[in-house]
Amino acid sequence: MSKTNETMQPEAVETGTLKLDVTVRPIAPKENLIGFANVTFNDSFVVEGFRICTGDKGIYINMPSAKDSQGNWRDTFKPITAEARRQLTEAIAEGYGIAMEKMQATLDASRNATEKPSLTGALKEKAEQVKAQPAKSAGKNEQSL
Repeated sequence: MSKTNETMQPEAVETGTLKLDVTVRPIAPKENLIGFANVTFNDSFVVEGFRICTGDKGIYINMPSAKDSQGNWRDTFKPITAEARRQLTEAIAEGYGIAMEKMQATLDASRNATEKPSLTGALKEKAEQVKAQPAKSAGKNEQSL
């Protein structure tokens, strides 16, 4: 008889700390939701759909989830150890902070930029100047009647 139905025990493998590459997309707040994140683990696989939320105690991360057949939400990804959860939460929160700093720097730079004259405005000005000039006399090819 096959042993495929027996419970398999995972092999214990020491990997040290995780290498996490975080991509964050801040959004305009919707209730407590302030952004989304995707995380690449050890340059090997990516998990998408982390939700970045804010509450009374600060920023927290909701794991990616989906509805089950009974209509309940279930996490589709979850860290097994408290240390893995801490590393993941810190990496996403740090990524969110960096993304917000970049957005603020871009906003500050755009506020401090001098306004460039618009091409449309320059064309309208020139057209008005041309209209204001006196008409030129008729050339050799034009005949008066």
